[in-house]
Amino acid sequence: MTLGVVENVSVLTKTHVTFGLVVLALFEFITAMYVFGKKGAKPHAKTMMSMHRIGGYVFLVFWLWPMLVGLDLLGRLSRYSDGWQFDGPRFYHAFLGVTVFVLLILKIAFVRFYPNFRPSARWLGIIISVAAVITWLIAGSFWLAMMGGRSLR
Repeated sequence: MTLGVVENVSVLTKTHVTFGLVVLALFEFITAMYVFGKKGAKPHAKTMMSMHRIGGYVFLVFWLWPMLVGLDLLGRLSRYSDGWQFDGPRFYHAFLGVTVFVLLILKIAFVRFYPNFRPSARWLGIIISVAAVITWLIAGSFWLAMMGGRSLR
């Protein structure tokens, strides 16, 4: 069973979505560092945190689509009879994707519902940004290794 949003997804579409996610992750990192990474007066700190919050929710929604595509792909790959196992780049890519999602939900819970854990949300944000970029690099490296790069002739 496949969902309509994950059938026949082109590589170009995946590239655009994941590039947008990496840009969003870096935007989130920069807005948080503007507020929490500087000492002294921070003009527009409230605006920056609002932008960070909105960007985080956009990231969360956009992160769900690649997870559905990956879940569909892993489901199809697990039915092949060539002995595909949960090892190698696909496993790490999927594992990091789910990890980023869970950490983002945990970070939102810390900020919204558990104020005693709010200082931990800063570290979770850094880990989320780094894991998103690493996930993207693993996927890109795996794709280039499997499909080959552009040849220069």
